[in-house]
Amino acid sequence: MSNLFGGRFLKDGLFAIAKWKYIKGDKIQIISGRDKGKQGIVKSVNRKHNNVIVEGLKLIRKQTKSSKQQRATTYTKESPIHYSNLAHIDPKYNVPCKVRFQLIDGVRERVSKITNTIIPKPSLEKYKSWKKDNIDGVLDTQPQYVNQKTYDGLINHIDPRPTI
Repeated sequence: MSNLFGGRFLKDGLFAIAKWKYIKGDKIQIISGRDKGKQGIVKSVNRKHNNVIVEGLKLIRKQTKSSKQQRATTYTKESPIHYSNLAHIDPKYNVPCKVRFQLIDGVRERVSKITNTIIPKPSLEKYKSWKKDNIDGVLDTQPQYVNQKTYDGLINHIDPRPTI
């Protein structure tokens, strides 16, 4: 089942967006809600629920449960924001803008509809927490054995009995 917006419905009644315009590290502005007009950077994207978490915006207070050893404490954290309440920031004028996709030199780029400037993809070195330094461990193959030929591809003996 498809929709006018090009997405599709999932089995839980959730709507999956076909072309996501927001990625981690994008500079955005909230266009509706309690923090309307504030700008921030995308911290994480939840594509299943169509939500985005923005650094320092839509803060909520949570309270931990008390136990015998520790009293209840309160803390603040960012709450998810629906993607329809966000807009990209135009890099030229620093105002919210709509985004379209355009092929430029064979690469699909995000382009601002206000000034036709390319919205660059952020460098993700700061945001990639899964990338670790390459350190040779005990189970890694040693460099002298990597290019060594270990299999000829010849079979010396073929069993003449038929297989069933």
